[in-house]
Amino acid sequence: MKRIGIFFCVSLILMMAAGTVFATGVREPAPAAPSATSGAAGQPLVTHFPRNETLYLSGLQWGAPSGNQPFNQNAHALAGNGQRQLVYETLFVYNMLTGSLEPQLATSFSFGGTGNRVLTVQLNPNAKFRGGAAVTAADVVNVFQLGKDYQISISPYWDYIESVTAQGNTTVILTGKADNYNRQMMLRAISEVSITPKAYWDAKKSNRELGNGRSDLLGFPGWDCYGSGPYTFYFADDTKLVLIRDESYWGVHSSHRGKLPTPKYVINNVYSDNAAGDNALRTGNLDIIQQFTAQVETYFQYGVATYLPQAPYHIPAVIPSIWFNTQKPGLNDPAVRRAIAMVIDYARIGSAAMSGQTALKEPHMMLATTAEKALIDEAALRPYQWTGIDTAGANKLLDDAGWVRGTDGIRAKGGVRLAFQISCPFGWSDWNASCEIVADSVRTIGISIETYFPEMQIAYDNRFTGNFDITMWSAGGSNASSPWSRAYDMFVYSYLPPAGTPNNIGNFGRYQNPRAQELTMLIANESDAAKLKEYWTALNILYLQEMPQIGLMYRPDMFHIVNTTNWTNYPRAGDGTNIPPTCFIDGAGIKGLFQITPVRR
Repeated sequence: MKRIGIFFCVSLILMMAAGTVFATGVREPAPAAPSATSGAAGQPLVTHFPRNETLYLSGLQWGAPSGNQPFNQNAHALAGNGQRQLVYETLFVYNMLTGSLEPQLATSFSFGGTGNRVLTVQLNPNAKFRGGAAVTAADVVNVFQLGKDYQISISPYWDYIESVTAQGNTTVILTGKADNYNRQMMLRAISEVSITPKAYWDAKKSNRELGNGRSDLLGFPGWDCYGSGPYTFYFADDTKLVLIRDESYWGVHSSHRGKLPTPKYVINNVYSDNAAGDNALRTGNLDIIQQFTAQVETYFQYGVATYLPQAPYHIPAVIPSIWFNTQKPGLNDPAVRRAIAMVIDYARIGSAAMSGQTALKEPHMMLATTAEKALIDEAALRPYQWTGIDTAGANKLLDDAGWVRGTDGIRAKGGVRLAFQISCPFGWSDWNASCEIVADSVRTIGISIETYFPEMQIAYDNRFTGNFDITMWSAGGSNASSPWSRAYDMFVYSYLPPAGTPNNIGNFGRYQNPRAQELTMLIANESDAAKLKEYWTALNILYLQEMPQIGLMYRPDMFHIVNTTNWTNYPRAGDGTNIPPTCFIDGAGIKGLFQITPVRR
């Protein structure tokens, strides 16, 4: 299944969304009109890509993009605002293996000032945008200002940040709000905001290509936008997305990478579903894939490898969940949501839908890792948990809540029938199968759930507009504030746009519980271990009582499955490189592009 973890869900979700077909060249600073015959910087469009210079990816782009600038809601998947580093870099990159932030455009950061609310960032004085202009503090300040002037993925940071200012050319000062300080959000900001040139945006505003409307930036294509990353946009249509290496990439400086990435071209092939991607992986037409591959061990004979050599093959980092629209009659009852959670066949999801690539989902909201489980008092949770498939307990819960079976076997109350629809994008085979198992599991308790698997763009649009009963997505993701970001996406609602308007931020089900939000925000700045355990335990108890979402499995933040036929020296667990398995595109995973080597023929 093709997906990625989220924070401010629009930051990564929308970048994969299908849009109008564009194939365009890029010049800077002048805008590039869509063209099928020009490549980057006006070069003739290359149609043959040497295999020893081209890395083929898949599982990130599902259709033609409608933009290249990182704040466009349908930008190509490798441009995206968030942790993506190929075209637009962030100040720091998060390494999920070490749990630390590593230098990218910046070299260091420190907290200080009253309440440690002042975050000082020192930029690398050698950092440059494509074309040679220096990356300065003014560029960083301007990007944050875009988030204030326009409603885009990074806008919610301003709920927590008082100001972002420049001190000279290489020092940026971020000051947190005194009445709403959030250290977690400050760390996220310096590792997930893509930096773009101020000069570019000044020109677009000056010539009135970019308007001042709050949503104008979301739809602005920005085909000619450029960043500081090792690659630049080259070509895109509904079959592929092509990036070309920037031969003048600043990172060759000794203060950073010291060299160029190995592949000259990075191409993301677009496939209709997982089966097509799996076939390309098996035949060596793909080098690395970001999707669920069933029985992945059977592919090893074709030169395929996973980061972990044995099951579950991936490092667990997210919890794919079914999200309830808590505004819908029936689903607004915690008893109904909890009853569904009690009868889901999680073991079948693990074995059938996931082919063993997950541990059995435990009844709490934490990952089944030593670090995360240490944050909760598991004994305190047991009275609120269930064991196995608790059909009797779920039926009693619904009986006590007044939901009565009708002649058709479906429970109802006050004219509301417990009949719903569950959805996720078509072709995401593991999630499609998981939804089918959920639907089958609830029949025993008088609830009817039909599955609905539309095309990805329709599924996303429905999620953002609240046009769903039950939908599937992953909260949080692997980032500088894990696992707090998972709770943020699930429980915080104060940042949501008004009911009835599109919600492309998070908390899609619009679950609102003041205590859950309060606990989540208390955790954000707490450093005392005992207090943290108290808060996390209380939040998990509330989760088990209310079940606004139901986690179905444990998954990697990104699938990272490689074929070694054409490229070798991929990072593997225990190899000492500490390069995380994020398909060479997110966070510190980009370092893999500088390590791999072509197979000699």
